[in-house]
Amino acid sequence: MIKKISQREILLVLIGAVLILAVAVAAIVFDSEPEWKYYQSEFRAVVAENIADIDPATLPSGIQQIWVEKLDRVDRCTTCHLGIGWKGLENVEQPWTTHPMPEIFGDHPIEEFGCTVCHGGQGFALTENDAHGFVEHWEEPLLSDIAASEYDPRKPPPLYEIQCNYCHRYERSTEGMPYINNAKEFVRTKGCKICHVINGDGGKMGPNLTHEGDKHAEGFDFSNLVSDQLTVFNWHIKHFQSPPTIVPGSIMPEMNFQSHEAQALAMLVMSWRNDEDLPRAYLPGVELKDELTPEEIERDRRIREGDGAFFVEHSCFVCHSVKAYDLFSPTDKGPDLSLAPDDVRARFNKTVEEFLFDPTGTMKIILESQIVLSDEEKWEAVEKIMKAYDIVKNRAAEKAADTEGGS
Repeated sequence: MIKKISQREILLVLIGAVLILAVAVAAIVFDSEPEWKYYQSEFRAVVAENIADIDPATLPSGIQQIWVEKLDRVDRCTTCHLGIGWKGLENVEQPWTTHPMPEIFGDHPIEEFGCTVCHGGQGFALTENDAHGFVEHWEEPLLSDIAASEYDPRKPPPLYEIQCNYCHRYERSTEGMPYINNAKEFVRTKGCKICHVINGDGGKMGPNLTHEGDKHAEGFDFSNLVSDQLTVFNWHIKHFQSPPTIVPGSIMPEMNFQSHEAQALAMLVMSWRNDEDLPRAYLPGVELKDELTPEEIERDRRIREGDGAFFVEHSCFVCHSVKAYDLFSPTDKGPDLSLAPDDVRARFNKTVEEFLFDPTGTMKIILESQIVLSDEEKWEAVEKIMKAYDIVKNRAAEKAADTEGGS
């Protein structure tokens, strides 16, 4: 026997059908009037107002797409940003304005680079919010001044330089990248490679930073970051400004970086990503290693030879100079080890030998966890420190004798 359908069941079916129809109609309406059509319509008006000799009816219409096969990227940004290559639209607002640096297309033709490889964002999306990448699980948002102003409203850092340096990382300096260029100079002058491997070269006291930019947010501990901006960029900024605050127990010395300097360094380390899949044609014509000047090569050779080499090899000179051996620390956070016998006696009432075998304070942590020396190496350190001490004392005595002789 066939069950009779109740009026209630019929009503539910009708309601469901109406809802499905409503959703279908809404989808059709939305698809017929997408957001990008409005921007294209307005672009025609902008062109008509600013450029007299162009018929707006001849302007491109419909979805505009750039397929960069070598980079495996699809960018539809120019569906809305139709004016980026136009002259005469420099003073109109986004998204219709000319690219702020049109000269860049000479070396970076849009057909070969697209947009998102430099600017970030979700290239295949067709709504503003989605295209700018401010959606869940999308890890490459648009690196705009709006995003940057959250970190410095007065002078937003040029976050797009992070993307630039993905290709230009091995250049010593790159035109149009002032923040990254300064950060590279800091890396050279502050001795970062003494503790960190960078671009395949450096010490092993700290973590390898060669591919630091590939590290996901889940790999960072934000528990000590007191800020509303729990981002990787902000983590790096605060860490450069005060390493022990963000990573308790860190022995990384504080360099007293100003805000814009810490921002620059944060941008630099975030640009250090694995470039194995990047076609070589997109890398400038430099060797795939850091460029060094002849002076830097000679300085590196000199400090790794002679009695001072011990303090370089064991990373002591990250914080300590040994001026008797013409070894100058890039940070100078600790006392000159040439004068360690006097300094250790005055502060700890110990000899250098006693202190190295039974350290206290910060040096106890460092010598037990970071610079772990064997007994033989400790004796070698004592010998070289005492030799440096004698050199300093002899120089002082000679200077005093010369002064007396001259008077």
